[in-house]
Amino acid sequence: MLGIDAFLSQSHRFLGLSFALFSNQVSFTSELIPSELALGERVNLVGIISPQHGFYHEAQANMRETEPSVHPLLKVPIHPFYSAAPQLPPFLDDFDVVLVDIQDVGVRVYTYIWSLLQLMKALDGKGKVVFVLDRPNPLGGELMEGRPLEPEYTSMVGMMSIPMIHGMTVGELALMFLQKFGLNLEVEVFKAEWKRKLKFPQLGLPWRNPSPNLPTYASALVYGGTVLLEGTNISEGRGTTRPFQYMGAPFIDPYRLWREVQSIEGARFFPVGFKPTFDKYQGQLCFGLEILPEPGIRPFRLGLLLLKKVFSLWSEAKFLPPPYEYEWEKLPVDIITGSPLYREWILEGEEGELEDLLSPEPFPQERLPFLLYE
Repeated sequence: MLGIDAFLSQSHRFLGLSFALFSNQVSFTSELIPSELALGERVNLVGIISPQHGFYHEAQANMRETEPSVHPLLKVPIHPFYSAAPQLPPFLDDFDVVLVDIQDVGVRVYTYIWSLLQLMKALDGKGKVVFVLDRPNPLGGELMEGRPLEPEYTSMVGMMSIPMIHGMTVGELALMFLQKFGLNLEVEVFKAEWKRKLKFPQLGLPWRNPSPNLPTYASALVYGGTVLLEGTNISEGRGTTRPFQYMGAPFIDPYRLWREVQSIEGARFFPVGFKPTFDKYQGQLCFGLEILPEPGIRPFRLGLLLLKKVFSLWSEAKFLPPPYEYEWEKLPVDIITGSPLYREWILEGEEGELEDLLSPEPFPQERLPFLLYE
């Protein structure tokens, strides 16, 4: 059972209330009914608020915003809530409760959780209520990787000091946001039936890409590491059928790289060539690797080791300048990792120093009061 199922089973409690929905087209019930349709049949749904990429995933990443629209069946407005300064919807006065039903992927840089925080802050003190219809973290709830983000590296890909791999659900994070930011807002979480040890393949649910470039669960598994490529001139496979599983550039020798990465744990690798149809190196032939995750993968560690190898082998490898996700001064790779220490390690660090950089302390203790699942 998902959080939306729990809410629908109790929807009779909320007769007379009006609702807005923060979601996109990926969310569904355990019966595989689109969330907005299931909710539209049971409650007074007055509008939809969409995160990055738009309700229909019509926009790509990095400061590409969407326009307001109307849901074709429900005839309610869809209001985009992703920008440098997102604005509350014009139907603010028409709803009492915001229903949050969004599929996160368990990685700090995934912007949906930060749009939720922005929404919660915008509703602070306005007499609204937030119901989080919770969903399992597809990476499970036990793995945590990376130092909590350094406060001076706060951005749209990290607005609070949590690790790169955080092991929390959206509902748990909403409770943490509520307390950490001292918000005057009522938040209730409708729990899913889930245990922290469970990863997505054990849930018996279909994978629906939660954003345009995570088409498979394998891509989501490696995303917490290969997302670092967004801060470099190495393609993360956008514009191919294997985004985040392909990495490469025109200057890479794929066979040399393939031989050099065999000792990296958590994935298997194949040398590949690919030609992106958009984004970096559009229309150019790139060479690199296909990454196939294995059980026990530590994605952040994997991504750092891969980048270190590429930077050590090819002088053409570079870190990109800003802007990136509405940050105009700091290097993209630094706001992605949450610290300049990782960039420095990629360039000059020793491999034995990596485990210290991957430690999430003191976050495992800090998150305990907000955990809802065993």
